Amino acid sequence: MSLIFDIGFNKGEFTTACNNKFPNHNVVGVEANTGLYYNTNTDKFKNLTLINYLVSDMDKSMGELYIDPNQSGISSASKEFINNSRFAKGSKYLSPNNSNWSTVIKVPTITLDTMIESFGQPEIIKVDVEGYEYEVFSGLTVKSGKICFECHEEEIQKLHNIIEHLLGLGYNQFGLIGYFDEGDIYENLTYSSDGDPYLVEPNKYMSWELLSVELQKCFQDNRRVNYGMIWCK
Repeated sequence: MSLIFDIGFNKGEFTTACNNKFPNHNVVGVEANTGLYYNTNTDKFKNLTLINYLVSDMDKSMGELYIDPNQSGISSASKEFINNSRFAKGSKYLSPNNSNWSTVIKVPTITLDTMIESFGQPEIIKVDVEGYEYEVFSGLTVKSGKICFECHEEEIQKLHNIIEHLLGLGYNQFGLIGYFDEGDIYENLTYSSDGDPYLVEPNKYMSWELLSVELQKCFQDNRRVNYGMIWCK
C-alpha cells in the first residue's frame, strides 16, 4: 500500500483529500498542537496513523510550539513567523493580530529521516507548518517522493533556503500553484482562488532558475498577500 506524509495535520483537511483521491494509500499525519491532536477523531479517516510530534531538524529533543489562542488551528514553532507573518502584521485582507502567542507547549521532535525509517518511503510529503518548513526539510537527507509545501510571499528568503537544500538532495523540477492578487496573469504559475488547494499539482514544472524569476515578479515581501503550494520532484 502506498504512503503519504501529512506534516501539519491540523484538522485533517489534506488527509481527507488523500482519502478521497487515493483511498488505498496509507497516511501518516503529524500534528504538534496537542489541542488539535487529542481532539481528532481518527475513526473518520481511512488508513491514518496520527502521531504527536514536532517535525524538525533533530530527533529526540523537545521543541517549543507557540499557539495563538485567538485563532483556531494557528500554531508555529517559528518565532520569525510569529513576529513577521501576515497573521502578525496584517495585510489588505487581514487585520493585524494582537495575540501574544502566550500558550507555549513542549513537543517531542522527530525528523523526516526517522519517519521514513519507521514508516517507509512516502510517495508525497506535504508540509504546512506556518514558517517552520526549513527546519522540517533540514531533517531530510535523501530524496524521497514528491514534496509540496506552503509558502508566503513575505518569507521569500526562507523559500530560497528550502529550495537550496532540496536541490542538494536531487530535486530539480519545481512548480507553484497559488493565489495571486493580480489574478491569473503568470504564464508559468498556476492560479487558484483557494491558494493552496489540497493535492492539486501546478500545471507546469520547471527548473528553479526559471521559477525563481517568476517569483520575483509575483512575490512582494511587504504586501503579505500572495501565497500557495510549491511542488517539487
